[in-house]
Amino acid sequence: MLDEPFRARFASVSRPTAEWLTRVGVTANQLTVAAGALGVAAAVLVAIGHSYLAMAVWLTGRLADGLDGAVARASTTTSPFGAFLDITLDMTAYVAMVLGFAVAYPDSSHAWPWIVSGYVLVITSTLALSDAAHRDQQQVSSTDRTFQFTPGLVEAGETNVMYVLWALFPEHLPWLTWVWAAALFVTTAQRVRLASRLLR
Repeated sequence: MLDEPFRARFASVSRPTAEWLTRVGVTANQLTVAAGALGVAAAVLVAIGHSYLAMAVWLTGRLADGLDGAVARASTTTSPFGAFLDITLDMTAYVAMVLGFAVAYPDSSHAWPWIVSGYVLVITSTLALSDAAHRDQQQVSSTDRTFQFTPGLVEAGETNVMYVLWALFPEHLPWLTWVWAAALFVTTAQRVRLASRLLR
């Protein structure tokens, strides 16, 4: 729900930074890899008990992840491989964070497998719908991204908010984790319903 309004605003705000990064030779793929590496580093920090520092590293990585597309557009180097690399490393970072929290907070062990399962279903339904719609020559998203990410209850913005809540309020993990797992499954159901309506 949060992603597209944020992306629209971020595109204009980040343009000067993206143009400067392009001039000094930073590529979009370098930013993508850096964002993924920062995500994994944040997961390690969570696992060893440095949650606040982990959030600083995580949000820095998400900023880099937002800039990679802006740099690709500023340097006219957008490519299918860049989109592939971006989504692959994004999911690596998101799942790594869940594993980091699982190590740090084993008392919520029953919820973590459901959350990872939810991620698998959310991203599978997203990419499958994008590819099927493309093959059917249908537009299911108004964005200019390589993959057609349809709006849902859970997107990247909501994920960032939830990770911050987990880090700042670990005493509420017993119910926050189950709320998040449920939200992931609701998002999957939204995509399945959309696919059923559009692709029959």
